[in-house]
Amino acid sequence: MAYVQRGAIVRQNSCGTLERVDGSSTYIGTTTLESGKVLTKKFRSSARDDDEVAERWLRWQGKNEITVIKEEEPVMEKSIKVCTCPFSGKECGAVCPIYSTVHGECSLKLGGIGLLNISSNLMKLDVTEPLELLALAVAEGAGSGSSPAAEHVEANATTVEDGLEAYFGGKRFLDFVNLHSKTAYAPYRKFCDENGYPAEKEAEFTKEVKRRFPQLKGRPDRGGCVFVAA
Repeated sequence: MAYVQRGAIVRQNSCGTLERVDGSSTYIGTTTLESGKVLTKKFRSSARDDDEVAERWLRWQGKNEITVIKEEEPVMEKSIKVCTCPFSGKECGAVCPIYSTVHGECSLKLGGIGLLNISSNLMKLDVTEPLELLALAVAEGAGSGSSPAAEHVEANATTVEDGLEAYFGGKRFLDFVNLHSKTAYAPYRKFCDENGYPAEKEAEFTKEVKRRFPQLKGRPDRGGCVFVAA
């Protein structure tokens, strides 16, 4: 249905008109959507102040800089600067599918900040560090110098020696008699993985067993050795 004019036009722009209903304090404002649909809204002013009503009408239209045509006044043209998303082509805001309404920010921007934090802090950690420490590093905000997360990681860093001491604690040479070096190495490696210790290589672990338990010697067998009584 076509729009029917109800009074004298007091303001006009590229999106619609503002009319004053004859003999009343009521104004009718219109705006046109991209789809071509025309919306109308009533404005009231007991003082019949055209300028004041026009300001409310323009705010309702949602335009900050537009071409305004006043009666018997020259046209004032101003450019409209709109920030649009390069992926969706929509204006940045709730209408864009990439916009995060929960955080009130562009999802791409938030994701970029997260990736920056990960790339800045991930290399500070050892691959055997617990996931809790990784989470602390990722949560560290942008900034320079040392951070609480990095200091926490350094304070809890472990070494190969720590893992060996923890694993051999309470063990006797009888625990390794007649075991192949690969068979003995497997539970040690699992222990290190589960407790966050960096693991020693199999060859060095074999040497460590013989060093700690002189009652044993290694008999070469299938790419390793079998621990037997010395």
